[in-house]
This record gives sequence, structure tokens and C-alpha cells, in this order.
Amino acid sequence: MINFNSLLTAESPAQRAARKTDLFLLLDQIGQELEIPAARYQEAEKRYGSVITYLDDCPVLGSLQPHAFPQGSFALGTTVRPLHGEEYDLDFIYLLQGARPHLYNQQQIYDFLFQRLKGHGTYAGMVELKKRCVRIIYANEFHLDITPAVSNPVCRQGSILVPDRKLKIWKPSNPAGYVTWFKPIAALVPRTQQFDKEFSVGRHLVTLASAEPVPAQSEPRGILRRAVQFMKRHRDVFRENNPQLADFAPISVIITTLAAHAYQKAIGLTAYESPFDVMHTVIELMPQFIDIYYDWQGKRIYTVKNPTVDGENFADKWQTDEYYNTFMAWHRAVQQDLLNLQNLRGRDELRKSLQLTLGGSEVGRVFDGATQAISRARVEDRLAVAAPVRPASLITAAAAISVPRNNFFGQ
Repeated sequence: MINFNSLLTAESPAQRAARKTDLFLLLDQIGQELEIPAARYQEAEKRYGSVITYLDDCPVLGSLQPHAFPQGSFALGTTVRPLHGEEYDLDFIYLLQGARPHLYNQQQIYDFLFQRLKGHGTYAGMVELKKRCVRIIYANEFHLDITPAVSNPVCRQGSILVPDRKLKIWKPSNPAGYVTWFKPIAALVPRTQQFDKEFSVGRHLVTLASAEPVPAQSEPRGILRRAVQFMKRHRDVFRENNPQLADFAPISVIITTLAAHAYQKAIGLTAYESPFDVMHTVIELMPQFIDIYYDWQGKRIYTVKNPTVDGENFADKWQTDEYYNTFMAWHRAVQQDLLNLQNLRGRDELRKSLQLTLGGSEVGRVFDGATQAISRARVEDRLAVAAPVRPASLITAAAAISVPRNNFFGQ
């Protein structure tokens, strides 16, 4: 239950730190609400396992040493609920370890996967061929995007090659390496008073047979993942409120990559009063990690490097200044909206502000849940006035605020 009383009164430095900790706990609960519901997670986990088992039983695919694993936000723990109830997008790699790019062309790799799924009585009516993946649509629930891939024998970083059917080229990628890069950064603990381990524990993937299971739901997310979720949902609302900029809004992998670089830098800068301050610093630092240079014609070139694949630029679509300008406009908005929360007092102001910036449904559930918890405590005569907060125990004091854990894997 969020301690809204700490957001109302005049405050000492210690009380200010406790108030900002409460703000982060509020954002943490909203982040939990943004994740996939537990029942739907369990269904996705079951269906993922069934699909992979069916693919592995194919004589052709099975002979190519298949290995399936989650990728993207699904693997990172940063998935965000669609803004208007659309299906969740859950991404997987289906790596054919025994295949080599000189033995198979891009279309063949897709055909192996697509034809196998089209031959199934149930999947046949659910499968759809996309540019770089085969999609299985579970209507009104989620869709599984399965990207076929082959080994990259010349890459020392362990990258894979993903076929681009339209361009008829192999695109290097390293989703497993990206998760391996991201997770230790997310597990770093900023310097601050009595930081609770709950905000720093990372998530882990476990190898099992030919398929890695979807990440566990019950592990805490930490500051970096919550910051990424906050920004991704804010981006979605910003895009909807600015339709003229919608096509230029930053994609999730750019937000995630810049945030990870910024978090890694932020924790070495100073000691922080609260996790909220860390989150603010992360957002503030992000533009520093966009590389800008000029080509021989004087055109600006923007680069957000994939830290795990040499030469891959996540901002390769930023061919015009509109993309960068839109990023900066959104960045100013998300930074200001986060800072504004510090100046608000009381649940009504907070609720209104957060609903405008993050959408109404999830924010409403968090606040309504807090109201119900207070009502139950009042009926059961369990309400109490919080004790004064000592500077050396900011998080310890905040830990008295029960933060129920939600579950999920991770857009």
C-alpha cells in the first residue's frame, strides 16, 4: 500500500527522500500493472512450449539442431501492456544451429518454418508471414513472433544471421548477447542509503533441452527495467497525442539501449537519495549516447550502436532529422512529466497526472487498489501513523509499504 501521507506534508531532507521513494514505489506498482497478467503468461508459456515441440519434431528442422529462446522485451523483462488492449507481442528466435548461410538462402529458411506451421491443423489458420518472422496469432490475447535464424560462423561475438526475405540478405543480430549485456547492467546497485535488494535483483534465463523457457514472472524488475517500462508507455501515449509525429517516435530497442548506457553511467556519478532520483538521472543522460556525425555532403548521420554486433545501427531508419527531433521532443516531455511528479501533493493530483502521461487503466487499478487496502485496514483497525524516517534507513522505512509483486516476462 502506497503511503500517500508522505506526499502531503512539509518535509525535512529525510522526509523528501522517503517521499521520492514512495513515488518510485508507485511507479513500480504501475510497472507491475503494465505487465502481462499471470493467467495470460501461463497460457503463453504453455503455447510457446507446444509450438517449439511441434517445430522440433519436423524431420527437416529437427535435423538442423534447432534451439529456441525468447528475445527482445520478452527476455529483458520490459514488456509493456498495449495501450488499447491489443495483443501482446512476444518474440522468439528459432535458431537452426546446423544451418549455414552458404547452404540455404533466406527464403528457404522461412519456408522450412512457415510450411511446418501451415501443416498443423490448428496453426494453419493462425499463421502469418511477416518481413522477418512468422507470426502465430492468438486472437485477443497475444501473438508469437518466431524469427528463424542461422549460425554466423565468422562472428567472434556469437551473433546470428536473420534472413531478410525482401532484401534477400542476411542481417546480423545477437538477441541472446543483448540480454547478456543488459542483465548485468540492470543488476548494478546505485550508491544510496540502505538500498533494498528488491530493486536490484536481475532476471535469468535457464537453458532446457532445445528451448529456453520464458523468463520467470516472480522476480523483481529493478530501477532500470521500471524506467524502460515507464518510458515505453509514455512514448506510446506521446505518439497517440501527437499523430503527426507517430511515424518518427523512437522504437523500443533504442529506448532500452540508451537507458542501459545511461544507467551504467548514472550509478557511478554520485550517491542518490532515492530510486526516483536514479530514474530521473537515467532519463536525463540518454541523449548523450546518440552518436551524431556528418557525411561528406554535410548530412547528419545518427547512430545508436548495437553493443553486441559490430556495425549494427538501431537508428538506421533515422535518415531524416525528423526522427532525432521527435526523439528529443519526446525526451523533453518524459523528463518534464517525471519531474512534475515531485511537485505534486496528494493522491488526486498524482492520479490525474499519471493518467495523462501513462494512460488511465493501469494507473486507475493501482490507485483503486490502494484505496481498497486503506478501507480494509480501517475496517480491521489496522491503520497507523508512519514513524519519522531516519536518513540512514530510507528504503527500510519505505519497505513498510507493502508492494505486492506482479509477474511476467518481458516490448
